[in-house]
This record gives sequence, C-alpha cells and structure tokens, in this order.
Amino acid sequence: MESNTEKLFDLPSLLASNGGPIPLSRAGIYAAAANGDIPTVKIGRRRFVPSWFIERLLTPPPSD
Repeated sequence: MESNTEKLFDLPSLLASNGGPIPLSRAGIYAAAANGDIPTVKIGRRRFVPSWFIERLLTPPPSD
C-alpha cells in the first residue's frame, strides 16, 4: 500500500491475510467497523475505509 492513490479502501483489502495493514479476522474487521473503531464511508451497500485512517495506522509515532 505504499504511495497508493486510492482514497477509499474496501474492508477485505485491509486484512493482513490479503496484504493489508490490519491484523484482524474478516469478522473482526467488520465488527470494528460496525462499532466505530474503524471509520467507514458507506456507498450503496458497501463500506469503505478512508485513506487518511490507513495513513494514520502506518505512520510511526513521533519520537520525543
């Protein structure tokens, strides 16, 4: 997912088993999205995660 130009990612593409950054099961990622732990945008019947959230996950914390 380095320097990707996508603005929205579908939930299955974020799973670590599919090469994504989130180490959850399929059920776990959908549950996290449903309870608001992962922000989503609903388009039609599908849910997508905005790219700013993925960038935040992949950015290391600042060192003091």
